[in-house]
Amino acid sequence: MNHEISAAAFRWAFQEANGLEPLVLPDVEVIDSLEADIDTLRDALRGALWTRVEEQRAGDEAERFVVWPIDGVQVNFFFGWGAPIEFDFDLREIVDDEAVNGLLRLFRLVSSALGKDVIVRAEGDQGGPPVLHIDSGTGDIVLSPLS
Repeated sequence: MNHEISAAAFRWAFQEANGLEPLVLPDVEVIDSLEADIDTLRDALRGALWTRVEEQRAGDEAERFVVWPIDGVQVNFFFGWGAPIEFDFDLREIVDDEAVNGLLRLFRLVSSALGKDVIVRAEGDQGGPPVLHIDSGTGDIVLSPLS
């Protein structure tokens, strides 16, 4: 599906069926990604003129690569964790349609740079159904609300 996704629909998709507010840091994963994909992705993120990138290292702790696809929306990549490539963002920063569009543009960049699908799950719901799926072959984005 390539229809526009509004900020309200995006946030609502993470709502639990029981009406509880979602946890605020959805988990994003690049399906079948390998450690060898990290350098390719790092280069793609640095090369996107519309992103702001900051690399953070803390001694022997995992590397964190922070990207702002649009002002006010921060995405944290955890390259030091190895494969699969994982990252997160804060739902509270998705305040308008422009924020959603910036985030989705970043997801498409990740997917196309690696030729792999990207999925977003509710925070801590590893193995659960994806709320958002970006198809690497078509660039299509499918939103599948939890409730």
